[in-house]
Amino acid sequence: MVDVLTGGEAVFRVYLPDATRVRLAGDFTRWRDDALEMTPAGDGWWVRSLRLDPGDYAFCYLVDEKDWTPDYAAFGVELNDFGSWVSRVLVEGACTDARLLAA
Repeated sequence: MVDVLTGGEAVFRVYLPDATRVRLAGDFTRWRDDALEMTPAGDGWWVRSLRLDPGDYAFCYLVDEKDWTPDYAAFGVELNDFGSWVSRVLVEGACTDARLLAA
């Protein structure tokens, strides 16, 4: 599940009790290249918070460096170009990225 708070802070939580390592990967991390470590929060839950600019992002959890796991409790899921399910997170707000404004 993902909670988006005021100011663009996104809190990602996932229940993976058998995992030994979980990383958060998506459009905002160049997927695997800069995947973010998640922290075990007890009782099988993993958590990670980060600030995202307004936008719509695809993401998954990389479990134990081999399994890409979507979050069905996020803002939706879709098939990507590789035929795998990915989750979506939407951060609303005014666009402040000059590159996007110029497009």
